[in-house]
Amino acid sequence: MYDFDKVIDRKAGNARKWSNTVLKEKFGLDEEAIPMDLADIDFEVAPAIQQAIQQRASVGDYSYTYIPDEFYEAVIDWNQRRYQTTIEKDWIKLTFGTVSTLQYIVQAYTETGDGVLINTPAYDPFAEAVVHNQRELFCSPLINRNNRYYLDFENMESLMATGQIKVFIFCSPQNPSGRIWTKDELCQVAELCLKYQVLLVCDEIHRDIVFKDQVFTSIWNACPEIKEQSILCVSPNKGFNLGGLKTSYVVIPNQAVREILLEQLKRNSITSPHVFAVPAIIAAYNESEAWLDEMIDYVAENLQVVYQFFEKIPEATVMPADSSFLAWIDVHNWFANEAEMTAFFTEANLTMVVGSYFVQDGEGFVRLSIGMPRKLLLEALERIETVYKRQKN
Repeated sequence: MYDFDKVIDRKAGNARKWSNTVLKEKFGLDEEAIPMDLADIDFEVAPAIQQAIQQRASVGDYSYTYIPDEFYEAVIDWNQRRYQTTIEKDWIKLTFGTVSTLQYIVQAYTETGDGVLINTPAYDPFAEAVVHNQRELFCSPLINRNNRYYLDFENMESLMATGQIKVFIFCSPQNPSGRIWTKDELCQVAELCLKYQVLLVCDEIHRDIVFKDQVFTSIWNACPEIKEQSILCVSPNKGFNLGGLKTSYVVIPNQAVREILLEQLKRNSITSPHVFAVPAIIAAYNESEAWLDEMIDYVAENLQVVYQFFEKIPEATVMPADSSFLAWIDVHNWFANEAEMTAFFTEANLTMVVGSYFVQDGEGFVRLSIGMPRKLLLEALERIETVYKRQKN
């Protein structure tokens, strides 16, 4: 029904990933480069979202906004329908992006020198939210067993038992691997936080892209008791590609916990939402579910193409993903170091994210964003194959 093979001109919209200036200055690439670094998708936005924004734009008023009941109703219904998670209006707070919200959370719930825990490899802004605010970063490395990540509960408990850790920023599904944690794993995470009185901040922003053969469980459904000691970070940005509209939100059931963050947001002057954010979210959640489901199937097929392609390169191993549009690839046996890896992708005229970006424990990996029309993906893989064969010969 929807045309995900359509290649749109993302340069026309000043998309950061496709900017000729960024490609040249950051990566040393020309305008024919195919970017595979930034975690957004290269598909045209769902028609209902486009129509909602066009309709809102036609009003001709772009001043300060407030949030209507329709927004809360859409969010509540989406979370119930899609994830069987019951939330209430008062628990929801629209923010200007998950990355900045993590900064506010660290500022609100910790003091200088307090510890914040993350699992590594991790999205670098998790660590930045800690170190930029002069808190102490604690890393619990994920265990790579048979090309799949597992949580090291023994290590996590030993760190929490020190009493230094006040907040645990937990990614579910996990970025960069796309790993979906099981209900039992989530229960163990929640139980550790309850035992050691650690505030659990659960980032679920990749949950909208879960493949059909996988089961995603929201942390509150795994362990209802953690609701009173947790913050849920949610965003339609990954599934519906709304990053430029700043449409992230948090859900906080405990009133005392919620008031602390609301006060911090006031101190940071987080007030009126983006003028197009609210209509975009409403259209995404109320009218674009069929589009999302088709997009997920398309990305799943893209992943199969990637798996099959890298079977031809024995030095590379793709970690199977349960979710999202990111390929996490072990290239320890391919490149001696990241400088060599970067030189390879530069020669192929492709961007990517080196494993060391993910705080620690990601060295020897590369992340490729593959949520793109198949024509672009195949061209990118062909470039990789061409350079690979050239260097082999």
